[in-house]
Amino acid sequence: MGSDPQRDSQAHHTELPQHTVHLPTYHIGTFPLTVAEYACFVEAKQHREPAAWQIQLTECADHPVVNISQDEAHEYARWLAQVMGEVWRLPTEEEWEKAARGTDGRIYPWGDQWDKTKANTNGAGPGMTTPVGSYPSGASPYGVQDMAGNVQEWTDTHYMSYHYPPDAKHEHELLSLVIRGGSWHNEPQSARAACRHIIDHPLNKHFPSLGARLVRENISRTRHRKAKHKARH
Repeated sequence: MGSDPQRDSQAHHTELPQHTVHLPTYHIGTFPLTVAEYACFVEAKQHREPAAWQIQLTECADHPVVNISQDEAHEYARWLAQVMGEVWRLPTEEEWEKAARGTDGRIYPWGDQWDKTKANTNGAGPGMTTPVGSYPSGASPYGVQDMAGNVQEWTDTHYMSYHYPPDAKHEHELLSLVIRGGSWHNEPQSARAACRHIIDHPLNKHFPSLGARLVRENISRTRHRKAKHKARH
């Protein structure tokens, strides 16, 4: 996780030092959350419609949904979990990055060299979101798509420097959230898998280039956790 300046000349200080993280098994969406999927939630819960919703709904149903806050992404995940009977949530930035680059430290989901044909970014795309899966050659080693462009994505991680141990607590982390991935609005530098974007004071913030992708926890882990929960009671 993170960048090696000797391998990536665009490495930013927030991505240093590169380090190893071990994660439990999880499942992550092949694509970002789409307008059509979010529309089911809006209708079922009579939830507030995002900005420019009618345009999104009528012209971009298979595009990533945008203009949703992190809280709204959480609400969608909780609703989906209830409907499906499974544990759905936003990914941590560690989970997001592993899904985007695998375990070999590659700079982009497809390798170390930038290729404008593999991602929807500023100067390489149409200047707006595109249908999910429009750049299949830009998929990560796990087959996950649209992680280098199209929309940036909320994570469930508060920002903290990699220079501090993972159990360190800082007042700053309560005021900033990490979002991941490049978007149609960002330059290729932001499409690097290790790139971290920081949203300060994120409560109820919405952007036309920011969406979400969900994680489903490993079913066996979920059952084990439920069994432990029952045992305590």
